[in-house]
Amino acid sequence: MLDGVTLDQLRMLIAIADTGSFTAASKHVQRAQSAVSQSIATLEDQLGVTLFDRSTRKPRLTEAGEVIVAEARMVIVRAARLRATANALAGGAPGHLTIAIGIVVPVDPMVEVLDTFRDAFPGVSLRVLRVDIGGAPDLVSSGQADLGIAGAISLTGYDEDAFDRHAVGSADIAIVAAPDHPLAQLGRPLTDADVQDHRQLVPVTRGDFTNRLVHDTWEVGDLTLRCRMLRRGLGWGTAPVAEIAEDLARGTLVPLQLEARSEETLRVPLLAFTRTDRATGPAIDWLIRRLRDVFGDAGS
Repeated sequence: MLDGVTLDQLRMLIAIADTGSFTAASKHVQRAQSAVSQSIATLEDQLGVTLFDRSTRKPRLTEAGEVIVAEARMVIVRAARLRATANALAGGAPGHLTIAIGIVVPVDPMVEVLDTFRDAFPGVSLRVLRVDIGGAPDLVSSGQADLGIAGAISLTGYDEDAFDRHAVGSADIAIVAAPDHPLAQLGRPLTDADVQDHRQLVPVTRGDFTNRLVHDTWEVGDLTLRCRMLRRGLGWGTAPVAEIAEDLARGTLVPLQLEARSEETLRVPLLAFTRTDRATGPAIDWLIRRLRDVFGDAGS
């Protein structure tokens, strides 16, 4: 029954439904009115239903016509996606992409990037992984992720030639504790001796680096859980400012300043990186450019 139905016919049908007349629709699709009328009559024969009630001055969609128009709109959308997918694949874009995102990467700007990626590459499916410190380069290095986005420190210990690295912006990290934590009560920059007596909550780390400043540490891989533990006073530690902005504003977490550091926050460079032995293609190249646009001011 659908043999011979064309996208052109469906576009004419939608045009009539939207404009309210065959005359207006013919101008919209830039076809003669007689051609539009004949096309719709042929479509009705092909589908075996009457689409318009022609007994009134202006054509009115029948009940069946309303259903068919709704389906036609979805077909047109799917056809557009098919065309975009084919164009992307012809240009070298992959059918799917895995991105590994470090916990230091601010979430809201990342979502903005992914939102625009959806429109630019509608046929590319994404797998997005948020991972601990060092997790992104591990996944890219092993081939489990096509693109990594993380703080520069995550790449410590990796061969300079292992990744193509692209600076995309920065993110701020703060040392914090609950307001009733003993360290928060001191009211001055903290010495090494001060922090040694208190538990530090640290991320689960991978690679040849550490951010532990004391011997008494708890490793907490989930950032949300670690922030809740910090609020509860179970220890002191670092957290991305973007994740705890509301806590800092409300005072449920307060910044700590180390005597060895002049600033309360540490600005961490953000890198996007891929394996040097793998071609990137248009989708990853586009993502890196977009990351630079969006993350350039994310840490400020």
